Amino acid sequence: MSGRLGRVLQFHLRLYQVLGFHGLPLPGDGNPARTRRRLIAWSLFVLISLSILVLVCLFSGDEFLYRGDMFGCANDALKYVFAELAMLAIYLETLSSQRHLANFWCLHFKLGGHKVGLVSLRSEFQQIRRYLIFLYAAICAEVAIHLVLWQFQALTHHMLLFWSTYEPLVWLTYLRNLQFVLHLEMLREHLNALEREMGLLAEYSRFASETGRSFPGFESFLRRRLLQKQRIYSQVYDMLKCFQGAFNFSILAVLLTINIRIAVDCYFMYYTIYNNVPNNDYFLIVPALFEIPAFIYASQSCMVVVPRIAHQLHNIVTDSGCCSCPDLSLQIQNFSLQLLHQPVRIDCLGLTILDFSLLTRMACSVGTYMIYTIQFIPKFGNTYM
Repeated sequence: MSGRLGRVLQFHLRLYQVLGFHGLPLPGDGNPARTRRRLIAWSLFVLISLSILVLVCLFSGDEFLYRGDMFGCANDALKYVFAELAMLAIYLETLSSQRHLANFWCLHFKLGGHKVGLVSLRSEFQQIRRYLIFLYAAICAEVAIHLVLWQFQALTHHMLLFWSTYEPLVWLTYLRNLQFVLHLEMLREHLNALEREMGLLAEYSRFASETGRSFPGFESFLRRRLLQKQRIYSQVYDMLKCFQGAFNFSILAVLLTINIRIAVDCYFMYYTIYNNVPNNDYFLIVPALFEIPAFIYASQSCMVVVPRIAHQLHNIVTDSGCCSCPDLSLQIQNFSLQLLHQPVRIDCLGLTILDFSLLTRMACSVGTYMIYTIQFIPKFGNTYM
């Protein structure tokens, strides 16, 4: 990575390096080639360590899995299995998609991301405030729930073993999800800047049309500025493609893991209530309920900017005496076609668009299988096992 990062952004990218999620050296790192090799080796070491941990938890004779009945044991095993799939997707994609990630940050700096390091600390917080709110709210919520829960819930040997091994996997999944949010925030900032500049061009043309005041070559000025904005949008679109190339499989794995955890905890919650089991650790799914909406909110925030850019584009006045040349209209039409054929569409391997409708489908799927679980709950009793 070449360029200059703000202190806030650099701190959080360094955090992802420590976790093994970011395999690129940061600006200021000495000997980038050696740093990259060390980061690759560290990511591989973390992946192997976590995989060994999951295998031990699944096949150990100790109480990592719930031994009270088969239903609880299957639920815990399912959490470990999908967490391991998420870790494989995350770290293998980190190792294999560095070119896409490097291109993403190269385009970010090319579009003016290096200016972040020249602004105040307050401005840096303002630029990525959504990411910071999501990150530290999730951390505070998870810690607070743990502190409150273990005041009332008896800490059995099984719970100690399970949560001491499963909770790190949960945190890694959450932080990868918020890494997606961070990159989408970079994308959204460039789209918002483009929208503001398009609005200024529309105001210039409207002012010239209403007052009749302009300067010689005003229409050529508008055409040059529009061409510049087209190139900027093309680079932003390339950033989107780099983002999808860098995180495609891990997006699917992370969303699936969080959704599976919510689903099985909902099933087990009803199961423990039905059988009067003194177990309240299902309250720990509360932070997970906000992880997917946070990512989808960031995704939707990027996608809704493009229609606003198109609106500002068509607000540019072309039929006044100051700028009534067909070439300007053709430039606007060309930009419109570019917006049509290069849409900012954030999806998951092309399977589904990551917008708010996905939340409805997820809630319906969990609700549907909850109904199935409720119908079969009597058969999970000890008399049937």
